[in-house]
Amino acid sequence: MSLLDKANESVVVYPEEVVTDADGNVRTRPAKLGFPAKATIRAVAQSGTSARRTEQDNEGYESEQLYRIRFVRGFNHGAPLGAQSQIEWNGTRWALFGDAVRFNGSRRTAHFDYLIRRF
Repeated sequence: MSLLDKANESVVVYPEEVVTDADGNVRTRPAKLGFPAKATIRAVAQSGTSARRTEQDNEGYESEQLYRIRFVRGFNHGAPLGAQSQIEWNGTRWALFGDAVRFNGSRRTAHFDYLIRRF
């Protein structure tokens, strides 16, 4: 058993889906139905500048929280989640922040990490 097989949280994943709107435009959005998954979630350190800038922009009413999420091996058959995917964790929706970070040192340790931000 590897550390990549362990998880400390249960989440619901709403993967990205492609839809056509009323005007015929093709766009992406989070799926309406999610599926349960196991993941490891850890806090991410932010620079003082980024945290201060967030507080100034929202004047203290909202503050940005970032967490790193890593799913157990075999999640999503090894394919990365799309940018519009969302995660529900502890009853709160979180959006993916940035692109998936690929770790591919070896076949046994290959995985994706994501940053999630409060939605």
